Amino acid sequence: MKHLITIMQNEFRHFARSTFKIISLFLFIVAAIYGLQNGYTLLKKQKEEIESIKNKNKLTINEVTVWYDAGKKGPDDKPWIDVTTPVRAIWYAPAVAFKEPSELIPFSIGQAEQYGYYKQVTNRSSTMDADLAEEIANPERLMTGTLDFSFAILYLLPVLSIILLFNIGGLEKDLSFNKLIEINNINNKKWLLARFGFYFFLLISLIILLMFTYALLTGALTELAGNFIRFCMLIVFYTALWFGAFYFINLKGKGSAGQAIKMVSLWIILCIVIPGTVHQLVTLKYPASYMTDFLDASREETYKIYDLPSDNIAQQLLTIYPQLAHTQHGKDTLKNELIIGNSTSGITNQLMKNAVKKIENINENKNNFIRNSYFFNPVSWFQNKMNSLSETDYDAYYRYRQTIQQMIDQKVEIQLMDSWNKVKVDKERFLRYVDTFSNINKK
Repeated sequence: MKHLITIMQNEFRHFARSTFKIISLFLFIVAAIYGLQNGYTLLKKQKEEIESIKNKNKLTINEVTVWYDAGKKGPDDKPWIDVTTPVRAIWYAPAVAFKEPSELIPFSIGQAEQYGYYKQVTNRSSTMDADLAEEIANPERLMTGTLDFSFAILYLLPVLSIILLFNIGGLEKDLSFNKLIEINNINNKKWLLARFGFYFFLLISLIILLMFTYALLTGALTELAGNFIRFCMLIVFYTALWFGAFYFINLKGKGSAGQAIKMVSLWIILCIVIPGTVHQLVTLKYPASYMTDFLDASREETYKIYDLPSDNIAQQLLTIYPQLAHTQHGKDTLKNELIIGNSTSGITNQLMKNAVKKIENINENKNNFIRNSYFFNPVSWFQNKMNSLSETDYDAYYRYRQTIQQMIDQKVEIQLMDSWNKVKVDKERFLRYVDTFSNINKK
C-alpha cells in the first residue's frame, strides 16, 4: 500500500511538470463548464418562458371571468364572440401542454433544444405540428457552437484520457529502463494501476465537483437527488470502462507510440465508426419520408371534410363518437348545420391520430433497432441513458406528445358533447374547462 501511495505521489509530480497534460485537462474543464452553462441557461430560459405563459393564461382567465360577471358575451370590439357557447368558451379556456424541464438538463441537453417544450393546444392541433417537430440535427448544433456536458463526457473525456495515459508504461519501454521496475520489486501491474488510479481519481473528482456545483444551482440535489447520484455513478462507470481498456493496452504495449495508436483506434471505433454505422443503417432502413402520411392527412384529407355535406359529417361524427346520438342535438330530427360545422374537429382529430400512430410505430421500430445495437454500441447506450436521466430522450418527448393528445381529445370531446347538448356556458362551467385542461399537465 505504501508503494502505491508513493507511486501516485510521483505521478502527481510528473503531471505537474507536464505542460501539455495540464493544458489538455484545463481545456477539457473549460469545455465541461461551457456545456454545463449552456444547459443551465437553457433550463432557466425554459422555466422563465413557462412561468410567463402561465401568467398570461391567468390574465386571460381573469378577463373572461369579468365578462361573465358583467353579463357580457365577449370583448366590446368583437361582437361576434360569444363565450356562452362551448366553442368560444373552450377557445378562451387556456390549454397549454408543458414539458417541465428537469433540473438535470445541464448535464445532458439531449433533444431539449430540438423540440418544443410547450404547446398551445386547440381542437385542430396534433402531436406532429411544426412547433413540435425537430428543427436542427446534432452535427448542426455543434457547428453553431452548442456543446453540452454529456458530449464532453462521452467524446472528449476518452480523448483527454488518451493524452494523460498514452505514455504511462510506454515511456519506460521507449527509454529501455522498464526493467528497473522489476529490480525494485514492484509488481508491474500494480505499478501501472497506481499511476492510472491517480488520473482516474483526478478526473472523477473534478467532474463530480463541477456537477455538484451546478446541481446546487438547479436544485437537483433536493428534487432529483436519486437521479443525480445515478448520473454521477454512470459517469464513474463510463470513465472506468475507458481506463480499464487503456490499462490493458498499456499493460501489453511495446511503447508510447504503439499504445497511443491503439488507444486512438479504440476511440475511433467506439465513438465514431460504430455509432456512425448504426446511424446510417437506421437511416437506410427507416428513411425520414414517413412524415408524408401525416402531411397527406393534414393537408388533403382535412380539406376534403369541409366540402362534405353536413349529413355525411354528422354520420362520421356519430361513428367516431356514438355517444352523440344521445345528446339533445343528436335526437333532433333536423340537424343544425352550425353545430355540425363546428364539430368537424372531431373527424380531423381522428385522422391526425391515425396518421401519427403510423409515425410512432415506425419510430418505435427504429428505436428498437438502435436498442438492439447497444451490446456492440456502448457509447450510444450511455448517451441515451444520460438523456433518460435528464428527461431529454425520445421516451420523455413521447410522453409529452401523449399529454398533448390527451388535451386535444379532451377539448374535442367536451366541445362536441356540450355543443350537441346545446349547453349555455356560464362562469362556473368555464372555470371547470380551465381546471380540466390544467389538470392534464399534472398527470
